[in-house]
Formats: sequence, structure tokens, C-alpha cells
Amino acid sequence: MLTWMVVVALAIGVYGQRLAGALLVDADRLPSRWRRVLDALPLAIISAVVALATISDDGELTLDARLAGVGVAALCASRKLPMFVTVLAAAATTATIRAVG
Repeated sequence: MLTWMVVVALAIGVYGQRLAGALLVDADRLPSRWRRVLDALPLAIISAVVALATISDDGELTLDARLAGVGVAALCASRKLPMFVTVLAAAATTATIRAVG
């Protein structure tokens, strides 16, 4: 079962590897396509872990109120709303769906 501590540990690990790579490899010698991939990789890994923690429960696919909350958070983030508003909107959506359902 994934917990937020695992997500934080993975985030630290991914950024630590990225930092080590930046210190050990001259990024200017890499093609621009590889630099774009390396820039996007940490976010992709963290997003995959968060998605897995959101839509699975004990190895089973679970589509519940959490998924709607994450969807609202993604919408708020795409509109570049403040983090406080994004978290409140996601929490309110999740709570509302749980209360109604």
C-alpha cells in the first residue's frame, strides 16, 4: 500500500538522481530532445505514483470520490489557480461526492 511518505521518498529520490546527473553530466552536451525528456521525467514519475495511489486500493482498481477530487485539482492547476484554492476545491469535491454517495 502506497502512503504519502512513499510518495515523498520517491520525490526526494527522483530529484536527488536528477541533481546527481546534473552535477556529473554536462547537460549542454546532451541533445535538446534528451534535456526535455529529463526535465519532464520527475513530474511523470511522481504523477504516476499519485495516480496509482488515487485509483487503486489493495491492488484493485477503485473509482471513487478521490478520482473526482484529483480531476478537480488538475482542472484548477491547469487554470493556474493558487494552491490553497486548488486543495480546497479538490477536498470539497471529494467530501461532497462522499456525502451524497
